[in-house]
Amino acid sequence: MWRELKYDDGKVNWTVSKSAKLATGRERLPELSYEGSNLVNGKLAFAFATNLTVPPGQLLFLRPRKDNGTERAIRRRLQNIVAARANVELLRALDDPAQVAMDDMLRDIAVPGSPPADADMEPSKIEAWQSIVAGRSINVVVGPPGVGKTFLISHLVKSILDQTPDARILVSAQNHETLIHMEDELRKFLPEQSTIVVRVERSRVSEEESTLRQSSVALLRSISKPDTERAAVMANQLHQITQALNPVDRSEKSTAERALRDTDNLTLRSSDVTLATTSSHVLEEMIADGEQFDWVFIEEAARANGAELIGALLLGNRRVMIGDHNQLSPFDVVERQKFYDGKRANELLRDAKEKLSAIPDLPGEVEIALDALKADQFLLSDVLATASRLEEPFRSIAEREALRAGDAKRPSSIANTLREQSRMHPAIGELVSNTFYKGELVPSERVKQRKPAVETIAGFPASPVVILDMPSLSVVKRKAFEHTVRRSYRNESEVKAIVSAMKRLRPVVSADGRRPTMAVLSPYSAQVSHFERLLKPEIDTTEKTLFGFASPRGDGKFIYTSDSFQGGEADVIVASLVRNNVLVGTRALGFIKNPQRLNVLLSRAKHKLILATSRRFISNTVNGIDPDGLNDELGFLRRMLDEIARLAETEFPGVGMGASIITVDENGKLSR
Repeated sequence: MWRELKYDDGKVNWTVSKSAKLATGRERLPELSYEGSNLVNGKLAFAFATNLTVPPGQLLFLRPRKDNGTERAIRRRLQNIVAARANVELLRALDDPAQVAMDDMLRDIAVPGSPPADADMEPSKIEAWQSIVAGRSINVVVGPPGVGKTFLISHLVKSILDQTPDARILVSAQNHETLIHMEDELRKFLPEQSTIVVRVERSRVSEEESTLRQSSVALLRSISKPDTERAAVMANQLHQITQALNPVDRSEKSTAERALRDTDNLTLRSSDVTLATTSSHVLEEMIADGEQFDWVFIEEAARANGAELIGALLLGNRRVMIGDHNQLSPFDVVERQKFYDGKRANELLRDAKEKLSAIPDLPGEVEIALDALKADQFLLSDVLATASRLEEPFRSIAEREALRAGDAKRPSSIANTLREQSRMHPAIGELVSNTFYKGELVPSERVKQRKPAVETIAGFPASPVVILDMPSLSVVKRKAFEHTVRRSYRNESEVKAIVSAMKRLRPVVSADGRRPTMAVLSPYSAQVSHFERLLKPEIDTTEKTLFGFASPRGDGKFIYTSDSFQGGEADVIVASLVRNNVLVGTRALGFIKNPQRLNVLLSRAKHKLILATSRRFISNTVNGIDPDGLNDELGFLRRMLDEIARLAETEFPGVGMGASIITVDENGKLSR
């Protein structure tokens, strides 16, 4: 208890309930914020502020508020799965789209036109476009870093609406920030006056309203000022609208919220393009109401499991999933796969009905399915195999189709891979391509001709890739580089080296005044927190700049965990891998042993990537685990080190060598 509260941020993170079970029913629970602790009659007491009176004398359980969200998510996913039972075609397609033929009538609905000639689309995007137009039960587009997945979707949406103006399109993703970026891109391509684009949820990193609510408010404002003749007829309605827009007391605010919700519903049903997260309650309501979209596009689909994807897919006649299984996987996928072991599954089934019965409003089919699985071990075995594949349906489809294409020696009609990237400098692109994509990811002509956005001083190398090479702990006298902080790690020597390197960079401001962007990344939250404390004095809060560089999202935030920055990019990325120890086995590497995480971290930079790590530590650890190079799981680390060495001897126009390696001493001091 004390360990949890020691790091509490004072926000409304807690509640109390009468039951220790996950489900809490429909009653309104108090919202608690931790205020501190003290000794009372010799015992340690914890003080909380609450928005509701909590009657004394009750036995209550203190619990994180996030439990409520977990319960809602479980209910929503189970309801989606039950709804999907009526759509066997979709369930089979999500397991393997090749099993399911597409209805020819659906193929002719809201068909996109040809790829636009003025969009400058490279061949792999045109191939993906043509496959999507041809149509399969589910089309999959694999999009490595910087290939323009959002660009492709935006043009497809525009083409669909150009050809069929009354088409309805749903764009879904696992997180809000992806949808915000998608909305911004769509508005660049779609005519504002004739197209209604609404985003259902608001961003977690911004207090702005959802564009659905903004659209509703704008609609009510436009109605609230009619001409004189209509004003007389609509007097009562105008009064209600004015009250909804400018409520003055609690009663009016309640009435206003109902009016706005009704307007939200009307706007949502009238929109051309709806953007909603895969876990949105709005999708649940649409499924219950039998709503249907002509097209459903799911962005970052590789990050979602089958239960998350199925709700959005149920709503589509035509379905396209876009993502990259070589980047982040669904949350906790390794732990979740353990549930599909037969012995573990039987243990869970033993009391599954009792545990789930605590969640109200669950469909009766859930109980029937649990009874059937307990009674038939052969059925259970088949279900576990399918469920295991559906933990990562995007990966399963993409990898299976790649194998089929190799065997058939012809491209897949289901899965297409985009191959030309326009983000990374060619040297950074080669590091990523040869480490994670078998050299198939190539730079566009545009990125080759791009002008530099960063200069260096004090002899710091101009190379696009700079490695701040720490000594391995095994060859120095110090006790440790890493410090454990709440199940995370901090490496202060790497931080010192990185800050020293950052001070030797200078932004090249463009003619229109645009400043290049910078982000600091690490896989470890403790390292992120240390960077935040150390760099806070260096951030110009007025200009929202760090060492003259702008923040990647324009909000003055520069420091992120690498996982949270998937989908993001910056002109300059400085990154710390943190791990450097004398442990044995894969636990020495920590997050570094995960190729998806490392791929995300290395592929965010447009012009310059500065990476602090110990090449010797990584090499020694990998060789200790797999001395004969037979274990392909860690082969990507060997490829990364080999690629850095090759780039250090390969010249690129205007920057010299593709990579430079700077020796750093054990205290974080650069050698030059």
